[in-house]
Amino acid sequence: MTSALLIALALPCAAYAKVADEQAAELGQRLTPVGAEAAGNAAGTIPAWQPLRQETMKRGDNPYAQDKPLYTVTAANVAQYRDRLTEGHQQLFKIFPDYTMPVYPSHRSASYPDWFIEATKKNAQRVELTHNGYGFCCTAQGFPFPIPKNGTEVLWNHIMRYNTRGFRGYTNSAEIATNGAYVVERSYSELAYAYNDPKTTAEKLGNQNLYLFTKVVAPATRAGDATLLRVPLDRIKDLTGVWIWTENRPRRIGEVGYDNPLHDGLMTHDQVDMFNGPLDRYTIKLLGKREMLVPYDSYRLYDDKLKYKDIIRAGHINQDLARYELHRVWVLEAQVKQGTSHVYKRRVFYVDEDSWIVVAEDMYDQRDQFWRSAESHSINFANVPVMVNGIQVHYDLQSRRYVILNMTNEEKNTIEYDWSEGQGYFSPGNLKRFAGSTNGR
Repeated sequence: MTSALLIALALPCAAYAKVADEQAAELGQRLTPVGAEAAGNAAGTIPAWQPLRQETMKRGDNPYAQDKPLYTVTAANVAQYRDRLTEGHQQLFKIFPDYTMPVYPSHRSASYPDWFIEATKKNAQRVELTHNGYGFCCTAQGFPFPIPKNGTEVLWNHIMRYNTRGFRGYTNSAEIATNGAYVVERSYSELAYAYNDPKTTAEKLGNQNLYLFTKVVAPATRAGDATLLRVPLDRIKDLTGVWIWTENRPRRIGEVGYDNPLHDGLMTHDQVDMFNGPLDRYTIKLLGKREMLVPYDSYRLYDDKLKYKDIIRAGHINQDLARYELHRVWVLEAQVKQGTSHVYKRRVFYVDEDSWIVVAEDMYDQRDQFWRSAESHSINFANVPVMVNGIQVHYDLQSRRYVILNMTNEEKNTIEYDWSEGQGYFSPGNLKRFAGSTNGR
């Protein structure tokens, strides 16, 4: 990376708009159609991009099941790999002597529908940040910034990445105590995206991002009110609409984002999906790219032959089921802006170049002391195709507790992707039906 580009990456986001013709022409050439470096690294330890496409993919299929670990990082040899580990992973090795990271051959298999790729390539010269970077304009599909010029644009690519038109189904989470005790919480959700619907135009999109119905259905002691979210793209321009069904009526409540506590205070609301915004409380600096060991192609963690007790352990998940690979990631540092507040004074995000998914995150408290770490175990459902970061693990390393999200191993049916309903379906009036139905439908 040239010194001029490094200087440019550190400048405020307002200084930039669309990219030049010669830069845009690199998409599909030196760069992949979505903006990653197409070639592998010089050492041959990171391969060239080779998207995986399969017509069919049965539950439990693992395209890399025959791979064997290249090596395993342990507390005994962690110093050898320190420059390729997040601060969170380094802290896990310090706290838990049994913590390991099995490292497998790297695969760059991220694949997308053709229409999404074409939209992304066009976005390089038509999309601009708006409202101090809190929003963007001029597209309704694709990664908005395939050739990012600052940290804000990289984070927007994560927030607005392709997840199909929407999905519905059951997911399970658990909050794990220091002794390993936990209770599984089962939820049902229906989510539809306004952005990345191939039928949407920029004019019709307005400032809409997604719509969500969700409710906890088990255990009975935790089953509660159903919730409706209507999330705008620019969440500073328009507030998120939040309604709950309580006392036999829909009631609107205030914004639940930012650092409102979630899962017994083990994470914040804006940590859902690793980070979901809004963007107004942080100054986001792009530090560049690094080759790092990150969770990737974690098919074993989704296997329906596993029970939740096979995954959950005291202190951390069963690392024998995890998979780490060497990948290039964008590194962002977010600092709380003067005059605003957040429980995390500083956050460091690690964003995969091929999927634009935040694959890991480090979080620091008000004393700027390391506090929490999170990782997303992504896989490619190549038959859809879509890259998802379903299973996420959020570690509170000060309390030695953690929460795991989006487990589906014991569900009879998997998540239904490319499901969608229109804006009218996600109405406060329809919240009663959703709350009272046996499966949300």
